Amino acid sequence: MRYPRHMTLELTAKCNFRCPYCYCVWHEYPALAKPELDAAGWMTVLDKCAADGVEDILFTGGEALMRRDLFKILGYARRVLPKAKFSLFTNASRLDETLIKKFKRRKIHLATSLQGLQTYGAMTGTRRSYKRLLAVVARASELKWPIAVSMTITKANAHEAADMFVAAALSGASTIQVGPVILGGRAAANQGLMISRDEWEEVKRRIRAMPDAHVPYSFCDEFICSCRADTPKPLLEKWGDKDNKPCPAGKSFGVVGPNGLYRTCLHSLPKADLNSPVSPALPA
Repeated sequence: MRYPRHMTLELTAKCNFRCPYCYCVWHEYPALAKPELDAAGWMTVLDKCAADGVEDILFTGGEALMRRDLFKILGYARRVLPKAKFSLFTNASRLDETLIKKFKRRKIHLATSLQGLQTYGAMTGTRRSYKRLLAVVARASELKWPIAVSMTITKANAHEAADMFVAAALSGASTIQVGPVILGGRAAANQGLMISRDEWEEVKRRIRAMPDAHVPYSFCDEFICSCRADTPKPLLEKWGDKDNKPCPAGKSFGVVGPNGLYRTCLHSLPKADLNSPVSPALPA
């Protein structure tokens, strides 16, 4: 098969956060995360990206900055895809001024997530504070390489969603994306964190009612990805899209997981028997 134009490469399943609603599918199906590709394996994937005319790549995880060979992989990516747009998603816990400058020199755009203010520790499964993340976002803005910020709204942090938005905007976020918890990954076992559609509409109303922060923002209304054919009917009835819109992924978007297995979207499962050995790293 041919890779689509837009690709996400999940470089590792390792992460130093334990967000209770993390959507990564390997929390449900551990076989999708191992064995992880080494640098040579990712170079093979990147060769295919180049051969298939991929136009942009998002590097993510897990936490991509936990890979010691990250810049070896990124350097190779730039050599074989000199004109492609590259972005990297990180929880920013390891991001500092030196790394921001390094990414800027390599023209690799950055994105992170603000998962709460007073609830930040609980929503990341750590004892960390949101203050360091906002300081990193602010410093990146000062260095003229601003970071895109996403926010996942849960039962725990919904009350501070507007404050989170303002904090990200004032810190210099390049863009802000806000969305509810998506059923899947760890959220499958923590459904109590999922807000209702009425609660989600109220969060959007509060954000829209604020004075213009002069930061582009968007809302992601997805609660359940339509790619997930394994979603039980009661959950589809509770959180599914009433308009039954098909997932746009798979046509212009694709994902390669930590073990090299291809999927059509971040939330989907590969076309393979997950109870059997994982299929080859590259699609036929």
